[in-house]
Amino acid sequence: MSIEYETMDTTPVDDATSATWEAAEARAWADLYAAAPADWAAEVGLGTRWFGETLAIHWAVTGRRYFSRAIGLGVTAPASEAGVNDILALWERLGISMCLVQSMPHCAPAAYADWLRERGLEPFDQQDRIVRVEGAATTDPVRSGREFTVERVGPETTDEWSQFLQRVYRLDTGPWLPQLIDRPGWHQYVARERGEIVAARGMHVGRDGIAWLGMDGPVPGIMTQDFEPDAAICARIVADGPGLGARTIISDIEQPSPGLDTPSYSYFGALGFSRPYTRTHWARV
Repeated sequence: MSIEYETMDTTPVDDATSATWEAAEARAWADLYAAAPADWAAEVGLGTRWFGETLAIHWAVTGRRYFSRAIGLGVTAPASEAGVNDILALWERLGISMCLVQSMPHCAPAAYADWLRERGLEPFDQQDRIVRVEGAATTDPVRSGREFTVERVGPETTDEWSQFLQRVYRLDTGPWLPQLIDRPGWHQYVARERGEIVAARGMHVGRDGIAWLGMDGPVPGIMTQDFEPDAAICARIVADGPGLGARTIISDIEQPSPGLDTPSYSYFGALGFSRPYTRTHWARV
């Protein structure tokens, strides 16, 4: 018997609301990178820099675009050609060619996308911004009968969680990840099946009550086609959120579907998330 999920709401939001959410994500990434020990961060070229209200992040040794990108450009405040040039120049000085700049419907001014093209950038991929506001109706997103144990990561499981994420992402995070356990605002979760960790996801709750979800591994739809472990974690996060100060939860679907017809939309829709807009990454390809 097939199970019908609620259709995910795609009502757009205004510029100010989008700016609030993108700024919350920027602050989460800024704090994430700030948690890295300074000596190690310098060694691997990890850091951040604010350009007005836009955050530029960089992690040179990874060669991964997602870890060297701009967050909020043209949304948290109107972009300028000089501002775009300054961000691109930062990565160039650091020897980073694998980097990303975002655009979305709320970017200003109207010439913003033209400026990116003039600088040799082209659309690379997209993400769907998804948002859950406090009080949204939810149903259980795990429908197969599989049994997952979802738990918060604590000092006793820090190494196991850290090693799992490093293995999934094929990255060496050195002494960084353990610094997030018990760091104010951060909450890390894992899902176990038959005692083994099969998925992880983190949440950062800002002082404004906006929680950003990320650090998910394996990334559903990209690294794995098994969506249910992440669905189980997200259900636990939604349940825990109010007690941790989260009034709004933001995240993204990294493998978007124009028809909103992949399992990610099903389980996030079941948990009360909406999809108000799509973000496009631009890169030199």
